[in-house]
Amino acid sequence: MEWTSDERRLFRSLNSPFKIQDYLYRLTYNPEYTTSSPRWVMITEEAHCLEGCLFAAAALEFHGHKPVMINLESHDDDYHAITVYKTKTGWGSLSKSNTTLLAGRMPFYQNPRELVMSYFDFFFNTKSRYSLLGFTKPVDLNFYNHWEWRTSDADLNDMGLEISHRPHQKLLKLSELKKLPRVNPKVTQACFLGADESGLFKS
Repeated sequence: MEWTSDERRLFRSLNSPFKIQDYLYRLTYNPEYTTSSPRWVMITEEAHCLEGCLFAAAALEFHGHKPVMINLESHDDDYHAITVYKTKTGWGSLSKSNTTLLAGRMPFYQNPRELVMSYFDFFFNTKSRYSLLGFTKPVDLNFYNHWEWRTSDADLNDMGLEISHRPHQKLLKLSELKKLPRVNPKVTQACFLGADESGLFKS
């Protein structure tokens, strides 16, 4: 795998997790059910959560981190993918989302579960129902190198399905999740502010 000179130049400019997250914010949300490699994200300047996750993992890897992600399992909602990294201060994440509240987290969490729990209050569907159910252990994306996920021209949806089928640790039982009250309307409104409606989960 070789990056082009333009790709390397972009990665060099994204020399901190905060700059990578800012780049993800600037990308147009991709509502399509196809998954492009980081190379194509740079070309199209579009990404959904998994595409953003793969891009962020590649950018972190360029600067010496392992490319690691966590998959977030949901009920009656889209799953979500976050890139995770660890520093001296703790675990942090990077994320592309169609909502305002599921982006990255600063690296101040003691462990992956604590990091994942920071998403719980803001993970809900358009019906204002909480939907985060579980999460994978950190996934080393080098395990999926046979997909050539960094630079492939192919649709990587099947790779995403493989990841979503990995074992997930439950945060709570489905019956417990369903008993939770609806999200406050003001929080729901803030969450979906500016969202691409064509990319929102439809139950």
